[in-house]
Amino acid sequence: ALLAVCPRAARVHPRMNGVDKAEIRRQMRRLRRDLSEEEQQRAADGVYAQVIRMDCYRTARTVMAYAAVRGELSMRRIMEDIRLLALPRCGESGDMDAFIVTEQRQLRQGAYGIWEPDESCPIVSPDAIDLMLIPGTAFDRAGGRIGQGGGYYDRYILKTRAFRVGVCHGFALMDSVPTEKHDARMDAVVTPEETLIFRQEEGT
Repeated sequence: ALLAVCPRAARVHPRMNGVDKAEIRRQMRRLRRDLSEEEQQRAADGVYAQVIRMDCYRTARTVMAYAAVRGELSMRRIMEDIRLLALPRCGESGDMDAFIVTEQRQLRQGAYGIWEPDESCPIVSPDAIDLMLIPGTAFDRAGGRIGQGGGYYDRYILKTRAFRVGVCHGFALMDSVPTEKHDARMDAVVTPEETLIFRQEEGT
């Protein structure tokens, strides 16, 4: 059930009947490529303004964010604001772990071109993470998510009780996306224009 909605002038796609995940990924990646640098920055600032108002963000001790890549919304302002920041690193075995990062120079470019914590960063237990800010290709208004296709976040989420916040551009929030049993659902979704909350936030 939808517990809270903070509406703004969001651009929402209709349900795309018969469209599979691969096609949605292609469409969303194209839309992200078409954005100017100014539009990307404006969208990132909008997401920052939405996130910092959330109770789960204000009360979280350890926040897992992400290093944006290929048109994902930048977490730079949020990362500068977080008290204890964790970032993901993907392993060759298909697993993902989170590591505490205190300085930008601790980041290295990984196999997928994603900036990841280097070997100097201590691993953090999934149980210690209070809030996860999760990128995705597309989300829907029931908390469904389409990722990049590797399943890293879906597997990691099973290990943690963190509050899950999906982050995306307004055009990537759809009425419905195709999901499977193994696809993790979000507790909230944030776009530059609005915040949708599906599960009671900690501290409320």
